[in-house]
Amino acid sequence: MALRAPLTRIVALALLGSLSGGCAQAPVQAPSTHIRFYTTNNYNQLSELSLIPNRDEPGCHNLPLALDIHRVAQVGFKACAVYAQDDCSIDSVLTMRWSGKRSRTDTNKNQPTTEMTPGALWLFALGREAAVASWHCTPNA
Repeated sequence: MALRAPLTRIVALALLGSLSGGCAQAPVQAPSTHIRFYTTNNYNQLSELSLIPNRDEPGCHNLPLALDIHRVAQVGFKACAVYAQDDCSIDSVLTMRWSGKRSRTDTNKNQPTTEMTPGALWLFALGREAAVASWHCTPNA
């Protein structure tokens, strides 16, 4: 009986270690390049629109619906732009501003621009939200 309690504890610790080790070995990886769109609700809480197709693909893509977007983030692309009309109509490109710290190396983050370089704090220059219908991302060379 005295041996049973320590043996049970050892087996439980080994099982727990193997379960946590298995989870740590295969984390879910986000795509290395993607664009994210955020809206706000009535309580000013951000919500990511995660079901938008082609967020990890370069080129021009239309949103399923024109949506009022609050913030945009992009990771891994050279630059992205958002548009108020479908098919990335150059006449409808929206101006963005970086809401993070000033950058010594990225001039786009120091003034209003239509080219969003990598980062998660891009807001619209002319208002809290803007209707976005399409986006275009350029891959890194």
